Amino acid sequence: MKPQVFPTRTYTRSLTVFAVIVLFASTAFAVTPKESVLYHFKGGSDGATPVASLVEDTAHNLYGTTNNGGTSNFGTVFEVLPPGTAWTESVLYSFAGGNDGANPDANLIFDKAGNLYGTTFAGGGSANCTGTSAGCGTVFQLAPPATQGAPWTETVLYSFKGLSEGANPIAGLIMDSKGNLYGTTYYGGGVSCGASTCGTIFELTPPATQGAPWTETVLHVFGKFSDGGHPAAGLTFGLRGALFGTTQGGNNKAKAGIVFKLKPPATQGGSWTEGVLYRFTGGSDGSSPSAALIIDKTGNLYGTTFAGGGQSFGVVFEISFGTWAETVLYTFTGGSDGGSSSARLLIDKAGNLYGTTTSGGQNNNGSAFRLTPPVGQGDHWTETTLYDFVGGHDGSAPFAGLTFGKGGQLYGTTLLGGGPKAGTVFRITH
Repeated sequence: MKPQVFPTRTYTRSLTVFAVIVLFASTAFAVTPKESVLYHFKGGSDGATPVASLVEDTAHNLYGTTNNGGTSNFGTVFEVLPPGTAWTESVLYSFAGGNDGANPDANLIFDKAGNLYGTTFAGGGSANCTGTSAGCGTVFQLAPPATQGAPWTETVLYSFKGLSEGANPIAGLIMDSKGNLYGTTYYGGGVSCGASTCGTIFELTPPATQGAPWTETVLHVFGKFSDGGHPAAGLTFGLRGALFGTTQGGNNKAKAGIVFKLKPPATQGGSWTEGVLYRFTGGSDGSSPSAALIIDKTGNLYGTTFAGGGQSFGVVFEISFGTWAETVLYTFTGGSDGGSSSARLLIDKAGNLYGTTTSGGQNNNGSAFRLTPPVGQGDHWTETTLYDFVGGHDGSAPFAGLTFGKGGQLYGTTLLGGGPKAGTVFRITH
């Protein structure tokens, strides 16, 4: 699957994604859900075309990234604050497109000190990477100011150089208890996936001395053993430090993507071991998964595919723990139910799944949906459209997944729409 095209640049979208493994909230919609636009991006210094999901802090402020806009039109990190009278947006950092990075596609994560971490698809100083002449991408940290109102401080923790070490990360990061960061690169690794390289899984280790460089270690290179290629999604922690994820394509016959598990070494310094849990055929089982996985209490994995599923509008799937067999929970038709989901799912206490579709819906501008598990074993899951985007003031084409906020409200972003057609931040309430 080719990287999707943004309105002003050609970059591959992210998925998504929150930093925790499974999000739980009480979200029983008793009345018709209502969508409210919290902020319309104007496409200038405030940012444009948000691709990634949001993260909420303890004060219920929302944080995210835009792929474009900002003072140099290379994207931003922004904060949306709850009202006094209206929600307000503040740009925490505008990327300059040089060594500091450019065009973030990915969601952010917090550490315990309140620092934000993310990736940029381009920038970083190294030239001539696949898909851009503006660099191979970065991993960055954004530190809050010591005094309120002062600027946040951006630090580039690592600049990708392409070749064997990876290039152009699309997805966000996850962090372990020791502060190590894990992520994927869409390109790089040195193994060919047709016209480009297949991508990598990497770890970034913080320095022993503050201010010293972080250390990148490539944990896995895709494509060597027909195991998949082009991971557009972030990783998910499993038991005993295992990492789970998806790739959009690969070197295998179908080239429709995989679900994989990466096991840590038995002894420190050893090699990580990758296993393919499921290979998509590109038919009714789905194709081109672009979103990170979630994991339930019993170890089952859930995700979405952008394509496949009979009418090529994608599916919601489950991979059963242990057997790693795939079950299609829902097949999108591309009609009023939506189509082509690139979003990571959420799961609530009752086992309902929530997500977005980039297209379809009543107005073909995408939708937000809920998938309810069956009452009886073997019965069908039930899809309910929570909101159909009209494509005007309310936004259109939500590429990112949803985020649970206070009281089980759902927050998200749309790539387009909102008046200037530069995207929105929205809330769905009940």
